[in-house]
Amino acid sequence: MASQTQDPTLDIQTKYEEFRRSCKTILPKIDHKLIEDFLNRHQEDPGARYSIEVTTKEGSDTQAIKDLVWSKIGEIPDIDNHGTKYRIEHKLSLDALKTLSDYDFVLNVKGSSIGYF
Repeated sequence: MASQTQDPTLDIQTKYEEFRRSCKTILPKIDHKLIEDFLNRHQEDPGARYSIEVTTKEGSDTQAIKDLVWSKIGEIPDIDNHGTKYRIEHKLSLDALKTLSDYDFVLNVKGSSIGYF
């Protein structure tokens, strides 16, 4: 009796679904495209910088957020949209994304690579 052959791509699909679930659990506020792009680029060169946009709840203390960003990464963010959008250009890490995702005032984080410096 011949054994049933499993589709070899099924393992890739299953692991990708597990990866996406992990991202939603561990980094729920981070755009999955940013995570995937970061992981791909980081494999080749961990020096990539990103333009990051953090959307916060309305009524958040903009000065406290600016101070927090300055103390954590040493940069002052650009602030738009009545204090609910913060933009920074910085080298990323998964720990930094986890930290952003953990703040109650953060709604979501998006970004894209701007190259290497």
